[in-house]
Amino acid sequence: MFDTQKTIPVLDPVHDGRHALSESIFARESIPYVIVLEKEGIVACPYSWVDRHGVAGGICYLFGPGIGDKPIVETFDNVQIQPDGNFDDWQVGGIRFQQDMDLMNARFSLSGARASFDCRFEGLHPAYAYGFHPRGCPPFVADNRIEQTGRVTGSMTIDGRTISVDTIGWRDHSWGTRDWEAAQHWKWLHAQAGADLAVHFFDIYALGRRELRGYVLRDGLYMPVVEVQTHFTVDADYKQKTIFSIVHDADGGRTEIQGDFFGHYPLIPGDHTTLIEGGMTCTINGRPGGGYVEFLWPARYLSHIRSHPF
Repeated sequence: MFDTQKTIPVLDPVHDGRHALSESIFARESIPYVIVLEKEGIVACPYSWVDRHGVAGGICYLFGPGIGDKPIVETFDNVQIQPDGNFDDWQVGGIRFQQDMDLMNARFSLSGARASFDCRFEGLHPAYAYGFHPRGCPPFVADNRIEQTGRVTGSMTIDGRTISVDTIGWRDHSWGTRDWEAAQHWKWLHAQAGADLAVHFFDIYALGRRELRGYVLRDGLYMPVVEVQTHFTVDADYKQKTIFSIVHDADGGRTEIQGDFFGHYPLIPGDHTTLIEGGMTCTINGRPGGGYVEFLWPARYLSHIRSHPF
């Protein structure tokens, strides 16, 4: 078990459930799960959201060399959720989440045309809440947001081929404002090397300032991130090729992540924003593992730098 008593507070498990949303046009609640099967060259992400009127949607994308040149994408739109519908049994089209309402464990599944899976998520530490940071959760991202590293077990079937799943994974859960256009750029990273070594950081550039949130699990500690330096390379389409991050935590520790990307998917929440999702093999302090990194780019800016490389 990780020592959290002097580091990161523990969030009330009520936040595993659904939240009341404001009247803002940007109000939403969303949950994605991420599975990385780095040895198979496969990333899978079932993702669902709901607005203040109870209208829900979802997408599940699978990509990487284990899928082929084109990703598998299933989308589900305009699903009306009952007012008492909660995440203990959340069904949006072919996506289903059955969270245990303890902020630790869940079951999630997909029933799609080419792909299906049925998996359990077991949290490896208490959920990390951005709201516990001294400046709170960045208000354009959410009223609050949690992140959690876990073990994922179950099975996956792709085009008739069944794969046993026992791997790394992550989930987040955010509720409140999500204004995609407020951010100029961000790097959202999860990386894990075994059950006792993991890193998450969200490095955001918005509103003329930098916001950094995250945690490190190492040496029996569960510590907040205090600084990150990142170097990366991209291809001509600005898809991530490599990443090297030095992560400093509140205990004075230094954690190094070296990643090589094996697959990408462009997630486009609107014509204003492109999120480039990337699955990677990596090392954390020299130990082999896997990870997932999302880069946000304003769409017009991304088009410009693709057309005029530097």
